[in-house]
Amino acid sequence: MMARPGRRWMALVAVSAFTLAGCAFESGLNPAYFQYAPRVYDAKVPGRGAIEMSKAAQEESFSGNPTSFTGGGTTLTMPIGLITREAATTAFREVFADGVALVESAAGQAGYAAVVRPRVAAFDYQYNQIRNLGFAVTPIVEMTLSVSLSDASGKTIWERDFESGSVQGETYFLSGSPGEQISKTAHRALMGLMQQAADAVHRELRTRGSAADRSH
Repeated sequence: MMARPGRRWMALVAVSAFTLAGCAFESGLNPAYFQYAPRVYDAKVPGRGAIEMSKAAQEESFSGNPTSFTGGGTTLTMPIGLITREAATTAFREVFADGVALVESAAGQAGYAAVVRPRVAAFDYQYNQIRNLGFAVTPIVEMTLSVSLSDASGKTIWERDFESGSVQGETYFLSGSPGEQISKTAHRALMGLMQQAADAVHRELRTRGSAADRSH
């Protein structure tokens, strides 16, 4: 017997909801998810920069439930520290003429043009069905990236938060790995924030360099 169109849609919604019920999802680092497009700066900052992340920060893991009703009984675990590390070294290598070095601590280490300390301070996600009238799911993430910038002497120049707002992923009807859809969106959102931070660091250091040149 052929199902009526209405019943078929109901079945799809039921299956979609079922795939998000009471599951635990794990996702890893996937650089392809960054959708990275290198920045081209007029002039890079002379020297080499340092990305400072302690071992604990690099090993930090996010594990939590979505803020949406859909998938509310599920848990997603992601290596947020590892993803942050890779996004930072990728984005900031374009800022400095000699690239960047990853260090667990820059204390007592000389020779760096500046030290950048990135950290994801907040992260939320949802499987949004409401915007699709219950017929499909749109993965949505929100995050805050905190970045501290220090000069070559170790003196803090500034500390700033970069907010993503709601970042939407690709809408889907059915997925055997809904957690991976969130991970894809999270990678892209984080890289976007990291490049905003890299732009801010580049502007700051280039401005300071220009001011120092004029004073001589």
